[in-house]
Amino acid sequence: MTSTYRVLVCDDFAPLLASVAGCLRRAGLEVDTAATGLDTLTRLRDAPYDVLVTDIWMPAMDGLTLMKLLTTEFPRLRVFAMTGGGPEFTVETAVSLAEVWGAERVFVKPFDEEQLVQAILDG
Repeated sequence: MTSTYRVLVCDDFAPLLASVAGCLRRAGLEVDTAATGLDTLTRLRDAPYDVLVTDIWMPAMDGLTLMKLLTTEFPRLRVFAMTGGGPEFTVETAVSLAEVWGAERVFVKPFDEEQLVQAILDG
């Protein structure tokens, strides 16, 4: 299966970043990666993407701040969020905030990466 979707995956935890990116590539998606919210924003401004998959809790610029910026600058970008919880909010609060800021779906870590693939392809 191949797709014309261009996906950017952002997570500061390298093993998860590699795992998610690898799963999406095996599904035939074109995938790039970023380790920070700031790097993600730069990449989005430099090249067109159809989908962003971002962690919520990251240093410097977290996924929620990133999503707030994206709503005005990239209104057509599809966003999926990932969270395993964080220092400031419960998982439930993080999920709710991500949905408010435009996430189509929030995946709670650990999650079945095939469900993420299907959610992207269903869009």
